[in-house]
Amino acid sequence: MKKLLAAAFCCTLTLGVSAQVTDWKIATKYDKKSAKEQLTKRFTHYVTFDTQSDPLATKVPSTPGQVRLAKELAKELKKYGAKNVQVSANAIVTAEIPATSNKPAPTVAFIAHMDTAREVSGKNVKPQTHKDYKGGDIVINAQHNIVINAQNSPQLAQAIGHDIITASGGTLLGADDKTGVSIIMTMVQYLYDHPQMQHGPIKIAFTPDEEVGTGVDKLDVAKFGADYAYTVDGGALGELTNETFTGKAFKAVFTGNRAVHPGFAMNSPFEDNVLMASDFHTLLPRQSRPETTSGHRGYIYLDIFQTQGDTTTVEGILRAFSDEEMNALLAQLNQALRTVKAMHNKGTATLEVTDEYRNFNEKLPPLMISLAQNAMTQEGIKPVLHAARGGTDGSILSFKGLPAPDLFSGQFNVHSEREYADVDVMEASLRTVLRLISLWGMQSKN
Repeated sequence: MKKLLAAAFCCTLTLGVSAQVTDWKIATKYDKKSAKEQLTKRFTHYVTFDTQSDPLATKVPSTPGQVRLAKELAKELKKYGAKNVQVSANAIVTAEIPATSNKPAPTVAFIAHMDTAREVSGKNVKPQTHKDYKGGDIVINAQHNIVINAQNSPQLAQAIGHDIITASGGTLLGADDKTGVSIIMTMVQYLYDHPQMQHGPIKIAFTPDEEVGTGVDKLDVAKFGADYAYTVDGGALGELTNETFTGKAFKAVFTGNRAVHPGFAMNSPFEDNVLMASDFHTLLPRQSRPETTSGHRGYIYLDIFQTQGDTTTVEGILRAFSDEEMNALLAQLNQALRTVKAMHNKGTATLEVTDEYRNFNEKLPPLMISLAQNAMTQEGIKPVLHAARGGTDGSILSFKGLPAPDLFSGQFNVHSEREYADVDVMEASLRTVLRLISLWGMQSKN
């Protein structure tokens, strides 16, 4: 073990020294102010595209606005020298940036999603920039009392002096994940404007329908041709997601004979399917609900309850970080169903469980994480390993053969009217990505 730790230390030290010899910021004379201006301009433009995804759609992309943004991004990629720019039938934008170094290096991809969440409208977003935040309340919309402050957004304490972008009320902002799209596109322009920066081959992908879990599955990983990838879809400064939930969905169907006059229900075939479903929900342990769990504890959540005639259907999700906990949650689910069957022997109850995504931690090569940590450290950013209480596109990609941890991108209060983007954190993410590109260019392709 000591030998392994020593080897890891030497590797880290070597990377740090090499980075200083060919420092990308010195070679390109990086200007933070200019970078922030570009990020702000791009982001405030991209959020005006209504790309809200539709969970009821049967096609990918689920909404036409995603196609419009995909075409806009493809046009911009070509403008800044990207090669082999394509928009697939599913509105997946892919491109490549050729290596500027003669050293054979791995091909690294950067990926972000174009769609926005379903909880709040993404139509007619009107961004507003609050420059040099001084602390206190940020009023998004005074008329509707939409405010972000230390009480509902405690992370604002870390944003003093930063530029904050919000919507103007009635919509979400689209920071999830148009911050990531803006960071990647600004990186593309930076490499175009600074051809003296040495790097290996780079791939780019902008994907649809991440919020409904159907878009990235349409990416042909083999054809895409990357060895490693990073999604840029995280939140706070330094956040490096190397773990996600494992997700499953369930559907329970309860059937009872309600075609009996309730006045004569006693001693009849009457069975109330609505009550069966209600009992099932009540029997699920309260200590396994979302509002009672945090950190590395998973949960059971019922989010659809529909009744039609003699049939009631409930649908929900299971989330856990480990197989052991997932099996425990499945046992709780099945125990509740068995109890309902025993309580309501005149009706029927069935349960179907399907896989959604898996914790991608086991699929991430240690080198990917150590290089990302090195990139942040060399940019003066403290890396923080993060276990996401959800899934990312990287969850799916990693099990398709393209390992893809997630990098911070400065998005906060996502999926709500209080959503905001922190431009200074976006700029730090841009520097991290550029440093990471430089570090990957020093690696040997196996």
